[in-house]
Amino acid sequence: MDHINSLQLSDFVSIPVKVTIQGSDKEEQPSWMNKTIQSSKLCPDGTHIRLYFDQRSFIAFPKTCKVTRKGDIWSAYDDETCLTYLIKRAC
Repeated sequence: MDHINSLQLSDFVSIPVKVTIQGSDKEEQPSWMNKTIQSSKLCPDGTHIRLYFDQRSFIAFPKTCKVTRKGDIWSAYDDETCLTYLIKRAC
Protein backbone atom coordinates (compact mmCIF):
# COMPACT_ATOMS: atom_id res chain seq x y z
CA MET A 1 0.00 0.00 0.00
CA ASP A 2 3.01 2.32 0.11
CA HIS A 3 2.52 3.40 -3.50
CA ILE A 4 -1.16 4.06 -2.92
CA ASN A 5 -0.44 6.05 0.25
CA SER A 6 2.21 8.05 -1.59
CA LEU A 7 -0.49 9.30 -3.96
CA GLN A 8 -2.37 10.78 -1.02
CA LEU A 9 -5.42 8.55 -0.91
CA SER A 10 -5.67 9.73 2.69
CA ASP A 11 -6.73 13.14 1.30
CA PHE A 12 -10.01 11.47 0.25
CA VAL A 13 -10.81 9.77 3.57
CA SER A 14 -13.52 11.18 5.87
CA ILE A 15 -14.74 13.80 3.39
CA PRO A 16 -17.61 13.65 0.87
CA VAL A 17 -16.43 12.08 -2.38
CA LYS A 18 -17.91 10.74 -5.59
CA VAL A 19 -16.95 7.18 -6.59
CA THR A 20 -17.38 5.21 -9.81
CA ILE A 21 -15.91 2.19 -11.59
CA GLN A 22 -15.67 2.56 -15.35
CA GLY A 23 -15.05 0.10 -18.16
CA SER A 24 -13.88 0.81 -21.67
CA ASP A 25 -15.02 3.91 -23.56
CA LYS A 26 -17.36 1.73 -25.66
CA GLU A 27 -19.35 0.63 -22.60
CA GLU A 28 -22.12 2.59 -20.92
CA GLN A 29 -20.58 4.34 -17.91
CA PRO A 30 -22.19 4.09 -14.46
CA SER A 31 -23.25 7.10 -12.45
CA TRP A 32 -21.04 8.57 -9.75
CA MET A 33 -22.07 7.56 -6.21
CA ASN A 34 -21.89 10.00 -3.30
CA LYS A 35 -19.89 8.34 -0.52
CA THR A 36 -17.55 9.00 2.37
CA ILE A 37 -14.52 6.73 2.59
CA GLN A 38 -14.00 5.74 6.23
CA SER A 39 -10.75 3.79 5.78
CA SER A 40 -8.53 1.89 3.37
CA LYS A 41 -7.18 -1.56 4.22
CA LEU A 42 -5.42 -4.46 2.58
CA CYS A 43 -7.73 -7.47 2.08
CA PRO A 44 -6.94 -10.66 4.05
CA ASP A 45 -5.17 -12.41 1.16
CA GLY A 46 -3.10 -9.30 0.39
CA THR A 47 -4.14 -8.93 -3.26
CA HIS A 48 -6.61 -6.02 -3.11
CA ILE A 49 -7.06 -2.68 -1.39
CA ARG A 50 -10.45 -2.16 0.19
CA LEU A 51 -12.00 1.29 0.52
CA TYR A 52 -14.59 1.07 3.30
CA PHE A 53 -17.67 3.31 3.33
CA ASP A 54 -18.85 1.81 6.63
CA GLN A 55 -18.05 -1.34 8.61
CA ARG A 56 -19.39 -3.68 5.90
CA SER A 57 -19.60 -1.80 2.60
CA PHE A 58 -16.49 -1.40 0.48
CA ILE A 59 -15.06 -1.49 -3.02
CA ALA A 60 -11.85 -3.33 -3.70
CA PHE A 61 -9.28 -2.95 -6.45
CA PRO A 62 -6.11 -4.96 -7.13
CA LYS A 63 -3.06 -3.52 -5.44
CA THR A 64 -1.24 -3.98 -8.76
CA CYS A 65 -3.36 -1.21 -10.36
CA LYS A 66 -1.67 1.77 -11.95
CA VAL A 67 -2.55 4.59 -9.58
CA THR A 68 -2.56 8.27 -10.52
CA ARG A 69 -3.73 11.50 -8.99
CA LYS A 70 -4.50 14.71 -10.82
CA GLY A 71 -5.79 17.47 -8.58
CA ASP A 72 -9.04 16.36 -6.95
CA ILE A 73 -9.31 13.10 -8.93
CA TRP A 74 -7.67 9.84 -7.83
CA SER A 75 -7.74 6.82 -10.15
CA ALA A 76 -6.57 3.22 -10.21
CA TYR A 77 -6.48 1.32 -13.52
CA ASP A 78 -6.53 -2.50 -13.62
CA ASP A 79 -4.86 -3.82 -16.79
CA GLU A 80 -6.34 -7.29 -16.35
CA THR A 81 -10.01 -6.26 -16.23
CA CYS A 82 -9.67 -2.91 -18.05
CA LEU A 83 -11.56 -1.21 -15.22
CA THR A 84 -10.81 2.24 -13.83
CA TYR A 85 -11.68 3.03 -10.22
CA LEU A 86 -12.25 6.78 -9.80
CA ILE A 87 -12.64 8.97 -6.74
CA LYS A 88 -13.14 12.72 -6.79
CA ARG A 89 -13.85 15.27 -4.13
CA ALA A 90 -17.51 16.21 -3.98
CA CYS A 91 -18.17 19.90 -4.52
